[in-house]
Amino acid sequence: MGWGIDWNNKLHRLVAINGLLFVLLFLPGIRSLASWLVLPWGWQALLQRPWTLVTYMFSHQSFWHLLWNMVMLVWAGRSLVDLLGTRIIYPMYLAGGLAGAVFFELGMGLIPWISGNSNPVVPGLIGASASAMAFFWALVLLTPDQTLLLFGILPLRLRWLALGLALYDVIGLTGANAGGHWAHIGGALAGIIVLRYLQGRWGFAFWGKVSSRPVAKVRPRSNDIQTETDRLLDKISRSGYSSLKANEKEWLDRQHRG
Repeated sequence: MGWGIDWNNKLHRLVAINGLLFVLLFLPGIRSLASWLVLPWGWQALLQRPWTLVTYMFSHQSFWHLLWNMVMLVWAGRSLVDLLGTRIIYPMYLAGGLAGAVFFELGMGLIPWISGNSNPVVPGLIGASASAMAFFWALVLLTPDQTLLLFGILPLRLRWLALGLALYDVIGLTGANAGGHWAHIGGALAGIIVLRYLQGRWGFAFWGKVSSRPVAKVRPRSNDIQTETDRLLDKISRSGYSSLKANEKEWLDRQHRG
């Protein structure tokens, strides 16, 4: 998978939607509509603009914010697709965004109790950060010992990067960008929950029936397939996806292609 736009690729479609909307919001006559895409704080305001629960997670007002979110989304998303298939992309993105919205509303409601400021100024929420965090934390749970080259030179295991980002968000819960940090935590929890549900570790009742469908058994056909899948996932967890041989990558992709 290259870095060019592939319109048949779900990840690339999400990037294209975010990028296109960012460009459109700078056109004359459309920029004034940006405020209608931002998620407002307060349940009364939200009831007046319920569509912002979705539009906020595709909108950005800063190029660097857009770039950071899209890099995180594509990097973590590509790794998850290699492991789980493409069917997880849209559910993970929407779940992360919606959870981020809920945590934003709840968290900012707690600010007066935490900070003692009874009348805080709360800007609206915008950006795909919560959705990107959902992908990132799902990947952390699957491959915590994967080694990254931070800034291209510093080797760092994924678990330690995750810990650093978590501490950064916790510290920022009452800061200038408190809403964004609350949304990050919501997105992270959504990524963990969605992954665990797909793995069959947590079951949720749907119309009275509990569905449990492990990720490693998306298309179960034999015990041999399950055994080989478990072996490859363990190898990825220890050494990262790049440690797989070409034939192992091809086999895993063939079994879990969505």
